[in-house]
Amino acid sequence: MRKLSHRSAHKTANQLVRYFFVGGTAAVVDIGAFAFFSQALLIDYRIAVVFAFSFGVLANFSLCNWLVFRGKLSPLWLVFVRHYLSSISGLVANEIVMITLVEGFQFERLILAKVIGTGVAFFFNFAIKKFYVYNDAFYKRSRNRQASIKTQRTKRRT
Repeated sequence: MRKLSHRSAHKTANQLVRYFFVGGTAAVVDIGAFAFFSQALLIDYRIAVVFAFSFGVLANFSLCNWLVFRGKLSPLWLVFVRHYLSSISGLVANEIVMITLVEGFQFERLILAKVIGTGVAFFFNFAIKKFYVYNDAFYKRSRNRQASIKTQRTKRRT
């Protein structure tokens, strides 16, 4: 039991390190897109955050599947949906931090405010990805429930 717990903790630590690099890469994509939308295209920062978020989440999803949470049973489309839905909490955290800094504290450095907002969401996002998005237990339970319903329907027909 102790060995299993140690192995699980080691695996989680290993995933966290890989997620740090994946998250860092996705953050560069997110912040770069934010800079482009808000500075080059002069889109309002509150809207630019949402556009940039989409690019960052797509990068995060692609890299997480490739480098961090490999070999999962859940169908890719289901992981994709859960990944995007769970990332909305990161978007909300980013928006709250950005609006608080920019409008509440008159913080003028938008890119730095974006970096701070991204940092706030990092560990929360990792936990959601690990224990919900890439947790096959949710998928297995759903499949078992569907199989049980199918079996009950078959029994009723006979």
